[in-house]
Amino acid sequence: MSSQQQRFPHTPTPSHASVVGRHRAGQLAPTDTAKALQAARGCPDAWYRVQALASVAEHAEPRLVPSILEEAAREAQACPDVYGTVAVMAWPLGVAFRRGQLNFAGRELKKCLALASRVEPRASQAYALEILWSACFAADPGHAEPVWDRILELCHPDHSWRAARLYLHIAEVRNERAPGDAARVIRAMRPGKTRSWLERRFGLVGKV
Repeated sequence: MSSQQQRFPHTPTPSHASVVGRHRAGQLAPTDTAKALQAARGCPDAWYRVQALASVAEHAEPRLVPSILEEAAREAQACPDVYGTVAVMAWPLGVAFRRGQLNFAGRELKKCLALASRVEPRASQAYALEILWSACFAADPGHAEPVWDRILELCHPDHSWRAARLYLHIAEVRNERAPGDAARVIRAMRPGKTRSWLERRFGLVGKV
């Protein structure tokens, strides 16, 4: 997942130093871990600091990866609200899965999914879970299953436009990976307007 995406709901306008620091950390990470860490730690805004630390962990030598990921997880707690804490962990989690840090990933993902119930409003909750699901699925579809279970539990597809988009996104991504898999997504959804819309969109009326 690119850390260059647009800012997310609830994320305060970042300081210039955070934008520059995240970019600098990403530039340095492949060649100079120490200087990249210095740049990442210099980001005043927690959201950007966590993303920058994740980019350093992506390239660091194996013995350093666990401590950098742990630092990123601690810094996520400094985000201004629960939305930020949950959503920004998508970056360290994606790196953890790719770098084989499965104990860290499992522990921190469990924490994020527990916190997700406290994200408000519902639209932001759906968006935070979309970001988490996307990061986990990109690493391995199996890693995204706990997120999917939490989405079904917390996110009624008709309660916000972001929730509707969340289910559309998952259906599209899964269908691209395994043609026909959108039907499994739609079959798991609660009945309502969004489910009917997706049935029509994927040509599944009367088939799920």
